[in-house]
Amino acid sequence: MDGRFLNRVAVSVLISVVAMGGALVAARSIVPDTAPAAPVFRLPDLRAVSIEPYMPRASLAHGTLLAGHICAQCHGFALGSEGNAGPVLAGVVGRNIATLPGYAYSAALRLHAVQIWDDQKLSDWLMAPVRYAPGTRMSFAGLSDPQDRADVISYLHTLHTPAPTPITGAPR
Repeated sequence: MDGRFLNRVAVSVLISVVAMGGALVAARSIVPDTAPAAPVFRLPDLRAVSIEPYMPRASLAHGTLLAGHICAQCHGFALGSEGNAGPVLAGVVGRNIATLPGYAYSAALRLHAVQIWDDQKLSDWLMAPVRYAPGTRMSFAGLSDPQDRADVISYLHTLHTPAPTPITGAPR
């Protein structure tokens, strides 16, 4: 290496640093780094609220519509509709969490297996599944409106598993 080569490298590095510095100064003068005066959008309020006051006003028709549009993408509503991404929702109300036979629940949800799906736990789950059980495989973002959650829960109350016959134990 001779002196000319080293001079060329030094000049190239110097020009690159000056160009990057100039670009930084120009960018900072064009785009201010201040926060906007008003937020562009608001994130939903995800504080856990009691679902009890919303349940008396729950609309079964609206819950059926919501469940059909949202839940039916991954869940079946009747026994025998296995094979979906999520477990069958028939009889979910009052059942222990993550205990439906034949479905492989995530480890995050199996940690809650000693609990029972009551209205409040269903509401907390429907509000933000990832927040209820961090690490769950359910990719649903959640329902932020408590009345929508109450409507869906009222629909889930109608999904009963058939009672076994007294003699054979098979569903009726």
